[in-house]
Amino acid sequence: MKKISNSILMMVMLLGFLMTGIQLKAQEDTTVPDTNAVVNDEFDRPMYDFTVVARSYGDSVVLRWAPQNAGVWLSANYYGWNIIRDKSESEIKDGDTVFTKVLNPQPIKPLTLEEMMQRYDSTNLYVGAAAQALYGPSHFDPKESDGFENFVFRREQEQTQRQAMAYMAAEMSKDAADALGLRFVDKDVKKGETYTYRVECLVPEEMALTPINIVDVLCVPFVRSLDEQIPPIEIYQNGPFTAFIYWNKNKLSGYYLERSTDNGRRWEAVNTTPIYGYTPDEETYEGLGHDIARLLEDNVGYIDSLKLGVKYVYRVKAFDAFGDFAPERKSEPFEMVDIIPPTIPVLDAIVPENNEVCTLDWYMDKQDDDLKGFVIAFSDDPGGPWDKITDLLPAKTRQWVDKKAHDRGRGYYRVFAVDNNNNFSFSLSQINNIEDDVPPTPPTGLVAVVDTTGAVFMQWHRNPEKDVLGYRVYFANQIDHDFIQKTGRRISDTVFTDTITRKTLTKNIYFYVVAEDNSHNFSKPSDTLAVPVPDIIPPGIAVLQDYTQTNESVTFTWLQSTSEDVAYYYIYRKLDNEAQWKCVRIIKPEELKPDEMIVFTDYPEPSSKNYNYCIEVLDDGKLSSGKTGQTTVRFRGASVIEIPLTLKASMNKNKTCVNLEFSYEYKSKNSYYGVIYKSVDDGPAYALSSFQRGETTYTDCHVQQGQKVTYSIQMFLGTGKRSQKSKEVTVNVK
Repeated sequence: MKKISNSILMMVMLLGFLMTGIQLKAQEDTTVPDTNAVVNDEFDRPMYDFTVVARSYGDSVVLRWAPQNAGVWLSANYYGWNIIRDKSESEIKDGDTVFTKVLNPQPIKPLTLEEMMQRYDSTNLYVGAAAQALYGPSHFDPKESDGFENFVFRREQEQTQRQAMAYMAAEMSKDAADALGLRFVDKDVKKGETYTYRVECLVPEEMALTPINIVDVLCVPFVRSLDEQIPPIEIYQNGPFTAFIYWNKNKLSGYYLERSTDNGRRWEAVNTTPIYGYTPDEETYEGLGHDIARLLEDNVGYIDSLKLGVKYVYRVKAFDAFGDFAPERKSEPFEMVDIIPPTIPVLDAIVPENNEVCTLDWYMDKQDDDLKGFVIAFSDDPGGPWDKITDLLPAKTRQWVDKKAHDRGRGYYRVFAVDNNNNFSFSLSQINNIEDDVPPTPPTGLVAVVDTTGAVFMQWHRNPEKDVLGYRVYFANQIDHDFIQKTGRRISDTVFTDTITRKTLTKNIYFYVVAEDNSHNFSKPSDTLAVPVPDIIPPGIAVLQDYTQTNESVTFTWLQSTSEDVAYYYIYRKLDNEAQWKCVRIIKPEELKPDEMIVFTDYPEPSSKNYNYCIEVLDDGKLSSGKTGQTTVRFRGASVIEIPLTLKASMNKNKTCVNLEFSYEYKSKNSYYGVIYKSVDDGPAYALSSFQRGETTYTDCHVQQGQKVTYSIQMFLGTGKRSQKSKEVTVNVK
């Protein structure tokens, strides 16, 4: 190889790295800095890495390497590479101060063109490719008018293409890898020893920073792993005469594909250059189609042209990065499936008779040998969807009479031709000219709602018939009244909105819908829908009848509301200095008899401030009577006497009521009584009931599944005296 001056070499390096610098500058806002970069006093410099792989054969170790950057590759071709091996334990002698040795006496560089011609035969195509990559003439012809940036770009593009050609040749041929200075064989090894190799790029640091890559190798005979074998071969027919032969990507580099039509006795090569795996891009998806491109994401493959009626077997040969070939693999026999549709039938005429039957005539320009027969299909629309209305008619049939034409109504026919492999073709669609006197089916799925503003929102399912023009909506205020058309005209949608008066005494308004087709046939009405009308009239108030007060309690009596839709009675309490009312009891109408008064007794804590009480009525529509009957009372308080109290609670056998058992240690000649308090789901406690001297049980059946109910008791011992409250007990109603 002719020597080149340092100035020329520096120019080569400049061309190699200028483009990289431009790319890095364009990406500097989004690219994460290279953590391997060496930092000097002036600026950060990128680290140019290279790949190293190694393989042991038991009697030798082979190293392969490849720089990732084309500029580094070109520069290393001049400066060369060193292979350094750590001494193994058997090689270290007493007194050694150096524990590594350089295996190559001279830097490893590519052969000169003359050396290649002397060492290898001219028929060695891969060495020829390596020589072309290194020493072939340049097709780049710079012009002064192109500008410097274009010159740099074109030069970088050319050297990248040369690098790719060289690496491809090195992957496919050991000779080419040796000729390119990208391979080293260490034969000074012992079986069973572990060796550590260091591959060093000799390009000066001031030109490019490169790491020293280290690889450990156990010297044992090479055993090919599963990931270095040829995977099972799959075949996918992607056209009438083409098939995609593919297998999973793995560590193998390139593949050769062969096929046989005599079950493997003779083989013919499918490809002359290796097949490589790659990641498909947008152009691949556009050019090869979604199915093939999707398979190429995880597979290597080849599209081959095949014939019908021939059984094929494929064989794959593959080599790895060391130029070693894996054991070949054969596919299962494969035969193309006939997916070519038959000749298209021509629907020549459709003749209706008495609006009852239709006679269809058709012909074919050519009858295929594998024609199995015909199927007649019908649709309400010329574009389908199509319903099959015949079984398979014989292949010689050219006429068919539809005796149910009247029942089908106006629509379109199409003739389908079917072959032995169930491929089919079909004629153009033609109308039958039958007069439609069949009404649509009644609409279904009618739903509606009326909101508090009187707005009506209605919806139903679209009819299955394709010839339905629209719908008409009818309504009545009572189910036994005559229904009136609500829509002034036919509507094409399946949604209807309207308004009704808000002030009405009727609880429901009634609707139904009728469908109308192209021939103005009307369906029967849909099911009649009763739609609740929102209640906007609040319930009547609960009138305060009386209240009585002691030092410890107050009892209120109210008349029930006269409204029929009462849902709840809410009783509230608050102190004078409180802004918000607190609900202390909720009573449902079902807890009261029809003519029974609402009675509520409260035992609040004594306070120097007044207590205020009121009641509110809510109906089923959440309308409120307002808070009424406000009453103010004051409790002076009573002396609290400590009395032992116990309380137990459990569900009864039917799990519908809560049984309470209680006891109290108190004896007195004076009258006294107790009060049972209850709260639901951590709500406020209220007086549930009272018990007299000697009573020790109580049953509460006003509970519901899912509630958490808490109870306590308290004794009232006469004027101005009471006990403390007992400990609370809780029952989860299941």
